[in-house]
Amino acid sequence: MKGYKKLLWGIGAAVLLAGAFFTGHYAGAASKTPGSTGDPLVTRSYVEKQLGLVQGGAKKVQLSKGQMLTGGAGTGIVVLGGSVTAAGNGLVDLTVGELTERDTSMFLYHSYIIAEEGNGCEALSGCTLLVSGEYTVK
Repeated sequence: MKGYKKLLWGIGAAVLLAGAFFTGHYAGAASKTPGSTGDPLVTRSYVEKQLGLVQGGAKKVQLSKGQMLTGGAGTGIVVLGGSVTAAGNGLVDLTVGELTERDTSMFLYHSYIIAEEGNGCEALSGCTLLVSGEYTVK
């Protein structure tokens, strides 16, 4: 009798394990490619690639008081620290969706894009910017 009960428990456990395996396999747990839409694990390298921040894509730029950064159309600027004003009328604040007027203060951590070549920003104090795209500092 004891041997019969052990055999039934063993068969029951095997059936449960097989059922769990086939249920998981049927649900696709073993067949999804990591990083695909079926398994959207996000890694640091993926985010950097999507944001265009891979080697050389965006640079931290330090400006001293009175220095001006100008760039080409499409150059992106994020103010990380300090006090900066818009230089020119072709600077768009993407964070709020507005055109930034000349000599208007630029907000910390807002994302700006230069809409017309030759526009940019001027440092009122020492500041740090994150810049992506073509630019010059004067």
